[in-house]
Amino acid sequence: MKLKDKNTGKFIGVATISGILTFAIACGLWYMVSGVNWLGFWGIPVTIISFWIIGALIAWLIIPDRKSYLLGIAAYLSTIGVNFIIAAFNSLNGDGWIVLLAIGFAIISIPGAILLNLVTIRILK
Repeated sequence: MKLKDKNTGKFIGVATISGILTFAIACGLWYMVSGVNWLGFWGIPVTIISFWIIGALIAWLIIPDRKSYLLGIAAYLSTIGVNFIIAAFNSLNGDGWIVLLAIGFAIISIPGAILLNLVTIRILK
């Protein structure tokens, strides 16, 4: 699909909302487990939302127009791929926990992926 399409902004907006949903779930779970509040750290939500936006842009560019029903799934998989690439580079520096956080991100991102898929199907009808 092309970036000049009229639905590009809507799709990126929904991907941003999916990133915010993923951050909210992760923030709530982390607070319940450890008592640490992530709302004061701006790097965490910016990173999570950036992963979703980059993954959505990659999916938008690689999925052809006739297969737009795959767009939400491709965006989720691209987001997970971007996260694992960053985790792989960080694990080379000796931080092994980052891979476990990437796996947790993949699991916690599932509600955002479902939201993105459902809304994308409605947008592109």
